[in-house]
Amino acid sequence: MQRTPQQPLARAQLTLELVSVKELLRDLLFREAGQPYFKRLAVPRRRRWLGFWRTLSTYQAERQLLPVGGRETNRLIEQFFTLHTCLRAEFHEGGMPVTAIRVLRQHGPTLHAVLTHIYSLECTPDGQGGYEIALTGSAAP
Repeated sequence: MQRTPQQPLARAQLTLELVSVKELLRDLLFREAGQPYFKRLAVPRRRRWLGFWRTLSTYQAERQLLPVGGRETNRLIEQFFTLHTCLRAEFHEGGMPVTAIRVLRQHGPTLHAVLTHIYSLECTPDGQGGYEIALTGSAAP
């Protein structure tokens, strides 16, 4: 499904607890990163004159967030979001199906009513122990 210029972008927002964010990150890093629709992971730049987002390789993200055999992954995720205020996953034209990630499927009826495909996903801490997930994609018909 190619996005046409007249097709409006839709936005949805979820608040997830740390356990669900860990599942979401695991799905993004280990399942979706190899898919043809996956474009890149990015973090905000400190110096905006170079652009707003800096690409973060999946290898770097995995090492910083969910290292193989890693312990204390909750602490690593919190440290990551202390250093970087946001993690953004971007997808090529056509987007990622909403149903590709289990955590998003669990929010199915409410999310599917708004989005069919996701073009970007941004994860930021909400300051209360949870995480805000902002999704931008194509609107449901």
